[in-house]
Amino acid sequence: MVTCIYKETYFDASHRLLHYQGKCHRLHGHRWRVEVWIRGTPDEKTGILVDYNDIKEVVDRFDHQVVLNEEDPMVACLRQFQDVVTTVGDPTSEVLAEVIAGLINEMCGRDGRDARVAKIRVWEAETCYAEVTDADL
Repeated sequence: MVTCIYKETYFDASHRLLHYQGKCHRLHGHRWRVEVWIRGTPDEKTGILVDYNDIKEVVDRFDHQVVLNEEDPMVACLRQFQDVVTTVGDPTSEVLAEVIAGLINEMCGRDGRDARVAKIRVWEAETCYAEVTDADL
C-alpha cells in the first residue's frame, strides 16, 4: 500500500533575481511557505513514512539565509561576512521548489526510506506559488 503525507512549513530568507528586469532584481526578503507531499511505503516497525521534523530540518536550511544565483557577484562580497545559499540559476520559487524537493529526496534515499516527494509548492507570497510534481523531478 502507498501512503502519502503532507507537511507545511515556513522560512524567512532574502533573495534577488539577477536576470530579472524589475524590482525583484534588488535584494529583498520573503516569508516563504513550503508545502510538501511525500508518497511511499511507511517503515514496517514504526509505521512512519517520513518524520515531519526531518522535512522541517531540510527546509530550515534556508531559514534566515541569503539565497542567490551562484553566478551573482554579490555572493563573493557577502561571503566575507556570512554564509550564502546558492542555486544554479536565479533563486525563483520554481527553482527553490526543485532544490528543496531534491534535498528531501536525497535525505530519504540516504536513510533508506521508500519515499519521495510527490508534489511541492513554494509560496513566495500569499497569492503566488510554484508547484513541482514527481513527474517534473
